[in-house]
Amino acid sequence: MAGSDGCGFLHHAMAGTGHSPGPRVGASRFRFVYFPVVSDHDAHAAYHRHLVIAEVLLDRVLAAHRGSTRPIVPSLGHAAEARATVRPPRDMFHQDTLEYRRWYHADHTARPQPLTREALAARLVAAGASMEQARDRAAHRSHALSAADQSWLLHRRNTPLDQRPLNEPEFHALVRAVEGVWQAPSGAPHVLQANRRIARRVAAMLASLLDEYIAPPFSVAALNDAFNEQLIAHLRQTIDATREAGSVSAGVLLVGPKAWFDAKAARMRAEHQIGLAMLPASPTLVGTRSPANEQNMHRARSGRLSTCMTSAALA
Repeated sequence: MAGSDGCGFLHHAMAGTGHSPGPRVGASRFRFVYFPVVSDHDAHAAYHRHLVIAEVLLDRVLAAHRGSTRPIVPSLGHAAEARATVRPPRDMFHQDTLEYRRWYHADHTARPQPLTREALAARLVAAGASMEQARDRAAHRSHALSAADQSWLLHRRNTPLDQRPLNEPEFHALVRAVEGVWQAPSGAPHVLQANRRIARRVAAMLASLLDEYIAPPFSVAALNDAFNEQLIAHLRQTIDATREAGSVSAGVLLVGPKAWFDAKAARMRAEHQIGLAMLPASPTLVGTRSPANEQNMHRARSGRLSTCMTSAALA
């Protein structure tokens, strides 16, 4: 798995699910094994509900991936979406506050979209603040989102439901459904074995689609092992790819440093994510969540913001 990219791993993960991988990611789907239904009062209805939920959400993940957008962002929920889409009343904030400036121009007219964290920091720098001060104020004295996150949320909002990428609550709904798939009723070992095999592939596939470290989200150790193994392999592959891109860009460094810097920043971020995943005390190794691990997630997101901000400064 370590040598697979996200798209290639999707094809590999779906092998054996009853569908032959096609030339494109969207040509294949995850499908689980169902029990025969012999009456209106199906004893396996609750189990089948997990299968249906998992299949529907996985179809959305694959459709979003095919559309070249981040198919899953576990750090963004409904609150973050409101920060990017729900304009507060003009009289809710003083006009000198960053939150007011995020939503309104100096002449008090509303902006079409709120300023991103990078754009807000750039205005603070133009007003005389240092880059470090500007970043800190934009991050902690406003509800501004990073440009990448705000763009993703707005795109998600305008995407048809069957192609819409998963936010935080939907990702956790998928996790719960996959865990439900793992807990097959007794008496049908062939169904249990087939669905557990597919569930492990799903866990690994989800990890291959992430670009940052998150705590293994499952309560089942085997699923967490598959998730974490693929996540670390995927991040290491990102490091290798960006190192190669950086060496290619080095020849034109004096002409255009941004490509070289972007590659280096991406590699540093991936190395940081692997460091979080490999922490000796990290619950990643035992498949549980803890306050310490939540701090690691926050540090990971902060690392991503820092590289994005510096890259924006060079643009």
